[in-house]
Amino acid sequence: MAQTDKRRGVHTFSEIQTQAESWEGVFKRLDRQTVELQEACAGKDEVIFTGCGSAFNVSYAVAPFFQKHTGKTCRVVHASDLMTNPDSFINGKKKTLVIGYSRSGNTTESVRALETAKKTGATTIAVVCFSESKMAVKAHRAIVLEEAFEKSVTTTRSLTSMVLAGNYLAGICEEKDALCRELKKLPALARQKMDQFHEIGEKIGNDLNIRKFAFLGNGSYYGLAREAQLKVKEMVLLPSDSYVSLDFQHGPMSNVDEHMLVTILVPDAGRKYDIELSKNMKAIGGKIFVICDRSSVEFDEYADYMLELNTGLGDGIRNILYMPVLQIMAYYRSLKEGFDPDNPKNLYYYVSLKT
Repeated sequence: MAQTDKRRGVHTFSEIQTQAESWEGVFKRLDRQTVELQEACAGKDEVIFTGCGSAFNVSYAVAPFFQKHTGKTCRVVHASDLMTNPDSFINGKKKTLVIGYSRSGNTTESVRALETAKKTGATTIAVVCFSESKMAVKAHRAIVLEEAFEKSVTTTRSLTSMVLAGNYLAGICEEKDALCRELKKLPALARQKMDQFHEIGEKIGNDLNIRKFAFLGNGSYYGLAREAQLKVKEMVLLPSDSYVSLDFQHGPMSNVDEHMLVTILVPDAGRKYDIELSKNMKAIGGKIFVICDRSSVEFDEYADYMLELNTGLGDGIRNILYMPVLQIMAYYRSLKEGFDPDNPKNLYYYVSLKT
């Protein structure tokens, strides 16, 4: 595994490397809060997940998983929409839980979204990294992931830790012990595979023939596809997009050529369609990166790059293991382009509105 450039990206590198430790902290924190979190979730008809930027991507990654395992109706709404148009998204006749994500806990839209939700009678949970942040103080309940705190402006371990917190919350609220035990396998798996993540991520990141990126995923994988494209846009400043996998063929594939990397985050459900998708994208000249739990002869035939996890874990449970290699890819490409992954151009640790 290559060593980080000590002058640039040192924090991002460290924060990618230490995700397993952060994930272990997530379990400990939520286990200590089990009773109060079960009370917050009990009797709710619907759950709204909200945030901005990477936290908005977390919402997309968690909501499908949460609905599958709790049976509650789950939706994703951007924090600015909840802030400005709550009547369009919160039904006062239903018992609603609003879960707001924010690394800093001080992003203006997210703070105001939870404030507005409380005024409608909804129960609120803030998932943040700072105990004294505005969201943590103002929400009915707070999950404070201090171990996921980052010095880098770029989100990496906080992103995966917040996704894991949402998934684990579904397990403890429904008292699904088997689900929780499966999720607790992830830190050990991440440690085992980190060198592999670096090997593949560095190889792709250093491929200068790749000048644009597309990340494709279905269900809860779509949220991770959104986050991967954001990492490239932030750290690498090259064209990058994300789509629901098969929707890519409804127009966006017009951009595919030998300079585009098409990354497919393969689920168990619908993998036969992703095989066909990879074949089609390869046929029109794209470079294909397949991330899956189990490969196949067909994927091997069409993929230029392959990450086979072999965890045996189901969809949703193993999801965050797809992220480190993509974060690493963006990290190495950022260095290759002469940028500092710790300090992306024009970005700050969080956004504070003046009005």
